[in-house]
Amino acid sequence: MHLTVSLHNNDGLGPKYDHNFKLSGVVYSHLKKHNTEEAGAIHDSHKRSAFVLSEIHPVSKKTGESWFRMGTSSDYVLKMAGKAFAPSTKITVGAVEYQVTGLTIEEPVVRPGEFVTLSPILLKDKKTNQSIVHDTPGYKDTLEMAINAQIKNYMKVEGTVRVIHFEPQAVRNRTIKGRTVLAQKGRMLLDGEEEQLRFLVNHGIGRSPALGFGMVVRV
Repeated sequence: MHLTVSLHNNDGLGPKYDHNFKLSGVVYSHLKKHNTEEAGAIHDSHKRSAFVLSEIHPVSKKTGESWFRMGTSSDYVLKMAGKAFAPSTKITVGAVEYQVTGLTIEEPVVRPGEFVTLSPILLKDKKTNQSIVHDTPGYKDTLEMAINAQIKNYMKVEGTVRVIHFEPQAVRNRTIKGRTVLAQKGRMLLDGEEEQLRFLVNHGIGRSPALGFGMVVRV
């Protein structure tokens, strides 16, 4: 399921360029207010696939409207988030203050075809542990292997998703705990079982989905 949080800034300000990690901190702190024990479990590294976050997407600089989205297959996480980001809730991401103006919960469309990133995908080279992007040789194959490794790790079945085509868009510099990484935005053509594609839509692709990386939706 996807939960979309609509935001408003009175000064017409949009999100700062490098805000992914800051947004994840805000989300976690608000979840923690409603259930400390469960939020603590979500924060554990081995449970990071409990949800995936998009970036904050501006709607209009003139009106100060924007939104972000959370994907999860956990009804409990969805319920926590619904309480944490009820309309009129105020949040501060970086130096930008927002007020929640609306909340929408929907079942995303999932079927083979074209997907687009709502937050950039973070992949790393196994040998160097350095982040890689589209101009790294074999990027598409690495992306496919990462996808199917995630499916096997969390769904306990063999991943069979194929990346038919990847069209790169912007490369983003992002900061995680003081370290800079490169992450890739883009559009991709995916083929596979709907259940496995649904997992990707609800839990993200690549590393650190709960830190604002790897959220994708069907176009």
